[in-house]
Amino acid sequence: MTSRAHQPDTAADLALYECLNGSPPRSFLMIAGAGSGKTTSLIKGLTQILDKHGDRLRLRRQKVACITYTVVAAEEIWKDVGENPLVHVSTIHSFLWSLIRTFQADIKVWVANRVDEKIAELHATVAGFGPRVQQRTRDKAQGDIVRYEQQRSKLNQVGGFTYGLGSDYTKGILGHDDIIKMVPHFIENRPLMRTLVANQYPFLFVDESQDTTANVVAALKAVDAQMSNHFCLGFFGDPMQKIYPTGIGKILLEPNWENITKPENFRCPATVLSVANAIRGEDDGLLQSGGRMEGTTDALISVEGRAHVFILPISDQRDQKFAQVRAWISEKYDDPLWMPGLEVDNVKLLVIVHRMAAKRLGFGDLYAALNDKAPESFKNGFLDGTAWPVRHFKNFVLPLVSASRSGNDFEVMQIFRSQSPLLERARLKGVNVAEQLSKLRQLLDTLQQMMEPQSEATNADVLLCIHASGAITLDSRLLSYLNLPVLTREENADMQQPEEENDEEELTKEIAAMDAFLACRASQFWGYDSYVNDASPFSTQQGVKGAEFDRVLVVLDDDEGTHVQFSYDKYLGVKPLSPADLKKIAEGGETSIERTRRLFYVCCTRARQDLAVVLFTSDVLTAQVQIKQRGLFPSNAIHLEDVLAEN
Repeated sequence: MTSRAHQPDTAADLALYECLNGSPPRSFLMIAGAGSGKTTSLIKGLTQILDKHGDRLRLRRQKVACITYTVVAAEEIWKDVGENPLVHVSTIHSFLWSLIRTFQADIKVWVANRVDEKIAELHATVAGFGPRVQQRTRDKAQGDIVRYEQQRSKLNQVGGFTYGLGSDYTKGILGHDDIIKMVPHFIENRPLMRTLVANQYPFLFVDESQDTTANVVAALKAVDAQMSNHFCLGFFGDPMQKIYPTGIGKILLEPNWENITKPENFRCPATVLSVANAIRGEDDGLLQSGGRMEGTTDALISVEGRAHVFILPISDQRDQKFAQVRAWISEKYDDPLWMPGLEVDNVKLLVIVHRMAAKRLGFGDLYAALNDKAPESFKNGFLDGTAWPVRHFKNFVLPLVSASRSGNDFEVMQIFRSQSPLLERARLKGVNVAEQLSKLRQLLDTLQQMMEPQSEATNADVLLCIHASGAITLDSRLLSYLNLPVLTREENADMQQPEEENDEEELTKEIAAMDAFLACRASQFWGYDSYVNDASPFSTQQGVKGAEFDRVLVVLDDDEGTHVQFSYDKYLGVKPLSPADLKKIAEGGETSIERTRRLFYVCCTRARQDLAVVLFTSDVLTAQVQIKQRGLFPSNAIHLEDVLAEN
């Protein structure tokens, strides 16, 4: 057990213990702001269950479940509880699959219905095509209809289903999207499933609950409603830190649930905490207290820290401006670690995924392919590596080649064993194992050559190579595009792009994006991977929840971004709301203002010592007035371009 479990209890922790030790235990919702130690409370809760209920769980062969958003988070929690076998920690998708995998007959019926739904959706899409829809789009839709009809006719021949990155129903493989739809459906519609969940896991914690999809939350609530005397459901999260559009955000409290608020902030210095509270004050109004402290236990003092905002006109000299900002801070506070150009960069630069980072890290074409005029699902999934076009690279190709380059043969085999059907026990019967391993070695050698920095191999080349080897099962959506003629970047650019973003043109945008993606050099994935895995001086603003850094430079730049779901100019009142924004507000929907405010809050609360915000805008003076009037930063911390010229 890590030291987290032994840290002093907060009021929220004590309220949590009361829920867990009640008779029966009481379900709860814990709202924990940034830097409050949410994960610490979660670990404390798990420890309390093991201490108070461990013997009973062991006797009944039950476990406490903890599900979270990423594999990294799951591994962290698993280590924090000392890898205790009474605790089941996994991602949401893996957890859901563990509940349903033995119900193969039910899965087959669901898959058949799912294929029928997709066929019906495609027919409806084709029927709704207008006269401006390109022939290539029409051909793609018709081809998908044929593909799904072929899958439907072969389903009876499938012996069983497994869970993989992408779906291929004829091979019995279900993808992420299938799991997140299928299992909650079963739980909500079958009382027996709800009973089984509660009997197996009488305590169930959901980490980062704001990022959990609404249907998963509804399914778990259904378990709680039916089995409340034998089941304790706990959500740990913060609606203010909801970034991804698929997340539920705020979870409504149910009758008899306990509402626990954890307002402390142990990370941010006083000046940064004031900024965070000003940002959050315009949303849910939660006022965080405390701030980062230093010293001995009996002589703690508050860390003051620094927080500044620099409002600059849009410029094609952004790098020079960043360097000037850093030099200004370095000189003012006599801190050489703020200076640019050091061998080890001690400043974390937070940006929305855009060209500034992509160009500097060498994945500009890859960025453009999945962002410029691409479907919103591609743009959003590109931010966290979950977009289906990139999954096989991120989860198979890159880790495989990386392990081979470092000489880690054990890791190479682990990747093959966990992902390759060629090494499944059932398929090795009567097969020359040495021959299978030789095929995989040949594939590895080829992939290493293709992924070299100087290689001209495209994403299409890599995917076709993998498909020909049979090493892993490619997502069927990729296969449908690989069966089309792959256009070059130049040919794709010449294709007439849709002028309006009507629903009927979503498929057209997807086709254009996939053409560009398949034509990209595969080696660009190295820069992209270092970016999304926080291995570069840059980080996506969406990807730093839970992280903290001493020196943080946040870049607010609508001009370089292509993500219409975020707008700092609208959030700060520099630009007026669009008719679409006003309509969403009238309908009670969410606008880019709420999304941007949350993103800004997440970014600013990463700082443990210094926070610098650089805003590029077309109206500097209006931005200055708005920031001052709203109290986001104090007047003496708001700077214009002239202060840099004086440096």
